[in-house]
Formats: sequence, structure tokens, C-alpha cells
Amino acid sequence: MQGKTMITKVLAYITRVNDHHTELLVYKHRDYPKAGIQVPAGTVEDGETIEEALYREVKEESGLMEFLSVNKIKTYVYHHEGKTQYHERHVFHLEVQKETAERWEYKVNSEGEDAGLIFSYYWVPVGAVPKLAANQDDCINQLFV
Repeated sequence: MQGKTMITKVLAYITRVNDHHTELLVYKHRDYPKAGIQVPAGTVEDGETIEEALYREVKEESGLMEFLSVNKIKTYVYHHEGKTQYHERHVFHLEVQKETAERWEYKVNSEGEDAGLIFSYYWVPVGAVPKLAANQDDCINQLFV
């Protein structure tokens, strides 16, 4: 960790039950497919609590906050080391309580680096989650605990 910047991150595993099967919400960057498949996530800003950052990121990146029941079944904290940064990730499980579309696009509503990007969202069965970018799937097995 020497010489690396420590950054606190939040990551949201958003699930729904569809026909008795649990599905995870994932997205691709519409205009940057090489960014890979991801889940809503982001950096905790100065003066923000972990939970405030979680709600802000989910709202900015998906627009789903009014559909969610935020059941903090568990909060997982783990460390992910990058080339120049060391991330402390706080991983949350959120459950959708209302019906949502199968697929949709959402324009990121923030002032950060993702502002204006278009994310293409869709649901995948939790047992068939593809490899997620930036090791975002490191805690996916915790959804089954």
C-alpha cells in the first residue's frame, strides 16, 4: 500500500425476485463497451457517510432509489488494490420492491466523471452473473449466505 492513495468506495448489488428466481441488476456503458459489465458503484465524497454515498451513487447511476428497499442484510468491507490506488469497498445488498423494466437506459445524473454517460441496464440470474469489471463480483457469493 506504500505510495498509494486510499479511496473509500461503495458498491450496490441490487436484486429482484422474478418468477421465484433472484436476479442481479448490471449495466454496460452504451458508448464504451470495453468498460465491461458493472453494478452501481462509486467513491465516497468528503463529508459523506458510507450510506449517503451509496444512496447518491444508486440515484445518480440508475434512478432507482424510489423502487428500492435498502435492507442492509450485511455490509461487506474488503480491500481492492489497484496500480496507484488502494480501495476500501463497502458492498451493500439492496432489494427492488416494485416492478421494474427488463431493460432500460439511464443517463448518469451527476457532476462527476460519469456525468452524461448512458448506462444500459438489464437483469441477470444471480447464479449466472458474468465476470464484472474491476473485480466488482468479488463478493457476489455473499448474496447466498
